[in-house]
Amino acid sequence: MMLDPINILPMFALVLIRTASVLFFSPIYSKASMPLMVKIGLALVIAFAIFPTIGSSPTVLPDNMIDFILVVFKELAIGFLIGYVATLAFAAFVMGGALISTEMGLTMAELVDPLSGDRVSPIAQLLQIVTLILFFSINGHHWLINALILSYKTVPLTGFIDLGFSMNKILQLFGGLFVSAIKIAAPIMIVLGLTVVVSGFLARSTPEINIFLIIFPMKILVGFLLLVIMFPFITRSIQYLLDLLRKDIFSLVGGM
Repeated sequence: MMLDPINILPMFALVLIRTASVLFFSPIYSKASMPLMVKIGLALVIAFAIFPTIGSSPTVLPDNMIDFILVVFKELAIGFLIGYVATLAFAAFVMGGALISTEMGLTMAELVDPLSGDRVSPIAQLLQIVTLILFFSINGHHWLINALILSYKTVPLTGFIDLGFSMNKILQLFGGLFVSAIKIAAPIMIVLGLTVVVSGFLARSTPEINIFLIIFPMKILVGFLLLVIMFPFITRSIQYLLDLLRKDIFSLVGGM
């Protein structure tokens, strides 16, 4: 089917807007370390690759500016929802690492994350880097592109979003963010809490010992030892949560 040449440019603009919003809000392509021109170029390449399949179906674009602007905002909202779901999974690992760092007493040892430009704890940065490596190793960046392509089947360019389903899904995932963060950090936090209890008994039995000079180095040492011991289990947990992320992304897109 041949497209009307007048509609080609507006249709491509809409495809580019949805593609760019998915990339700019996703946990990989939204990093501050990635140059803006690279992001724009990548969005253009993906939009050019998707557009022939989108443009082959009959589409009637709005004939006035107000309706067209509403369609643009709808495209931005779809891209934001897809990218934000993926960001929530990474935020769970950052939050879990922050909880561990706080329990270890490394709150003052925050670093500037070169990926996001924000201040994060050392443990959170470690978990974030491991998550990025695992995300690429299981082709997680392809999930976002596949979800983007699927979104055009569930919500065409002139279609509408099921806001009720989308918001309920986002709220469920947002609640799962805190649960996942606690599950990641809970084993280490429990052991470190027991270390504080043991130190309290030690302080009562030998009052002449300055327990504050012992407890803080002990918590750091025990925390790092636990990280080394539990690192294989943490990576398996990350892989499991990334697999849930894939299901959540396609579940969200399929129900839009």
